[in-house]
Amino acid sequence: MTDTRIDSGQLVSPEINDKLSIKEKIGYGLGDAGGTIITFLIGKFLTFFYTDIFGLTPAVVGTLFVVLRIFDAITDPMMGLVADRTRSKYGRFRPWQLWVALPLGMVVVLTFTVPDLSYNMKLVWAFGTYLMLSIGYTAINVPYCALINSMTTKREEVIACQTWRFALCGIAGLMVSAGLPYLIASLGQGNTAQGYQYGVSVLALAAIAMFLCCFYWVQERTSSSLMGQVSLRQTFALVKQNDQLLLMLLMSFVIINCFNIRGGSYMYFITYVLEGKVGYSSLFFTSLAMSSILGAMVVNRVTRKFDAVKVYYYTNLFLAAAALLMWFLPASPAWQTLWLVIIFTNGVVLGFTLPLHFSIMAFADTYGQWKTGVKTSGFNFAINLFCIKMAWASGAAMISLVLVIVAYRPGLENQTAFSLQGITALQTFLPAIFHLLLALLVRRCKLTSDTMRTIRLELDTHSVR
Repeated sequence: MTDTRIDSGQLVSPEINDKLSIKEKIGYGLGDAGGTIITFLIGKFLTFFYTDIFGLTPAVVGTLFVVLRIFDAITDPMMGLVADRTRSKYGRFRPWQLWVALPLGMVVVLTFTVPDLSYNMKLVWAFGTYLMLSIGYTAINVPYCALINSMTTKREEVIACQTWRFALCGIAGLMVSAGLPYLIASLGQGNTAQGYQYGVSVLALAAIAMFLCCFYWVQERTSSSLMGQVSLRQTFALVKQNDQLLLMLLMSFVIINCFNIRGGSYMYFITYVLEGKVGYSSLFFTSLAMSSILGAMVVNRVTRKFDAVKVYYYTNLFLAAAALLMWFLPASPAWQTLWLVIIFTNGVVLGFTLPLHFSIMAFADTYGQWKTGVKTSGFNFAINLFCIKMAWASGAAMISLVLVIVAYRPGLENQTAFSLQGITALQTFLPAIFHLLLALLVRRCKLTSDTMRTIRLELDTHSVR
């Protein structure tokens, strides 16, 4: 083990009682289920909302997403430092679920509100509300992601928590993707903009409740880290020493691009390629959500027999091949049923990816503690969130770029063969490229089951100075 520890004279013992109850695993999962409501609204509906409801052009939308990532380069690492240094009677990471829940719920409603303003002022509104939404999500998600290694250090408990997390995220995604189209229709009463505002309000209340359940049901167990005595410069140096964290950051950027390119173009694909109505849209998203829930539950059993890193590698190889094959499948209103079957089948395997990815990310955080002697969870996950947000931006930018290239204009009557091909490529060809790239990156990951057992044994045996 590389001995690059910072000696402060303080002992940090990893010996903790970290066997988690089912209630606590559910509570942990609900924390990200609330976050999933936010990210599904952003990833699957916001681009379509901005172009077809709010009235922005695809080029402006792409610019908006990219420009605001500049702020994340500052706010995300800052939030990581704040979370690592937080001291309260509730812990370091857990209280942020309480403090940020209500403000974040309010901001997401404002983001999906169409104000009665001039076009220029609507641009200001869009930039301002999306900026606040991004900052609010950072403030709740960075501490949440760091929370897992303050709850437990057991590999099997981490994977079990991630399984519950993404199964519940699948349910939350179902609430958004299947429920929002109906909420828009029923609450809007013919006014789509009003439908979005009221529908998102209902979902925001559900997200707030989930965040609060996470706060009340989980517990932080690990003793305090040395972060309060480590400077910002030392923190960056510690991150640079964690080669597996750096690899995971790149992998996070790639995997979220896979999800956001496909997810952000779902509404275009359903509406214009398959010409699905509200009922079909809801069925499509229900199939997608149910498959992700099933995949998250199945992968927990798979990783009991096979190494998580190897499973992640072969999963992405399969998804790359499957996405490429989808490009050659017929896509038109006559093939709606076929696409439901394809989406469900592919979605089960796709459901493996996020539990595996974030379990390995937690392993990379533990690996960094083992290698350097200092736990920088908040900062590590803050940088990871920044990479995820960069993927949000690049995914939205790629969608916007494709729409610009194919001369997309809203409305079924305005679609051409070229525009339909471009929308189909967003569902098939581009995700294939990213899954293949991710598989190549996974091959460089060293955080196998054997490696993590060795690290856990050393952390349990030796107190860290």
